[in-house]
Amino acid sequence: MGRHVVRRSTAGGPALLAGLTAGCTSEAEPPRSDGTVTVRTTPAPAPVVSTTEAAKVFEEYDRVNAAADASLDGSAIARVQTGVLLKESLAAYDIHRKAKTTDTATRFARPRFLIPAVDPARPYPRSFAVLSKRKGNEGDRSSLLFYFTRAKAGEPWKATAETWALTESFASPSPSSSDAAPKASTSQDDKTVQLRPKRLPELERGPSGTTPSSPTATADRAVCDGFADLLSFSPPHGSTEDARFTRGAFTSDLVRRLNGRADKALERRWSYRTTGEDLPVFRLAHGGSLVACTYVREYDVAGTGATGTVRFGKGSDTDVLLGGGGREWRSVKETGSMTALIEVPAPKSAPATVLGCDCYAPQALTATGVPAP
Repeated sequence: MGRHVVRRSTAGGPALLAGLTAGCTSEAEPPRSDGTVTVRTTPAPAPVVSTTEAAKVFEEYDRVNAAADASLDGSAIARVQTGVLLKESLAAYDIHRKAKTTDTATRFARPRFLIPAVDPARPYPRSFAVLSKRKGNEGDRSSLLFYFTRAKAGEPWKATAETWALTESFASPSPSSSDAAPKASTSQDDKTVQLRPKRLPELERGPSGTTPSSPTATADRAVCDGFADLLSFSPPHGSTEDARFTRGAFTSDLVRRLNGRADKALERRWSYRTTGEDLPVFRLAHGGSLVACTYVREYDVAGTGATGTVRFGKGSDTDVLLGGGGREWRSVKETGSMTALIEVPAPKSAPATVLGCDCYAPQALTATGVPAP
């Protein structure tokens, strides 16, 4: 589901109604001595971008992204991407070129815009998000979630991160596979991961069609570091129980699977750290928050003992970045990029839920190794 396969009650009712029509909010002042009521109107907060403009931005992104992917054109993709997402695309293009493979041009459909209001204390940078389907696969219960940013007035909007979430419930869920109890499993060949994550909760809707930002965004983003901590370990020492997070496909199940990769002949460690700019934190209808987190993952693996070696599958992303050929190495360090979408509940003491991420297959960025003798 990731971006890359290899890559890749109303006093003064009429006045209130008029205020809403004009995009304003109304507040009644205390009655005067003659019994009349004065109603003050306050303009609703302006959105960071109009829906019309956001649609144009996404249409251009859809077109340019598809063409750039089809031709592995780094200059073209840099016109519509920035930050973490651009790094991922350029790395994916590099892998394709080295492996002499091609990428698939994906188009998008049915966009839904998540547009916050302008923050008077911090007018720039500005960001909004788009939920969308892959064209031709609109029946998929999951949706892609793109985050766009504009650094300053007059600069173009560019996509800076992409993740995904389950947006339509599974049909006839059973008690063992409900949206509230996400599961993850792998096929026997260990190449396919089947997920049943929790559905994306409803987002709060504000005036002028905005999607309100969380008033506790700074505190909410702490969940990103918590998730990085959960996933940073050497197998089999990862903890499947963590009071900060609910159990599920991207927490307990993922850690359990990685613990299963413990091997006496290899020393392994995964280390995650948050990176990139702060993405908008949206307020959910139940009072919680929706947080997107971007990470750099470092994966260190080495053969044990004086002569132990490690080898990656021939033609895999890591093998290609190391020069190909399925060679043996004494040790390898691989860096990758990952984005996660996390639901922070309204009671801050309650555990958060990871709704979606490319945890099982982060985009490889670089790989270096110490050759075997």
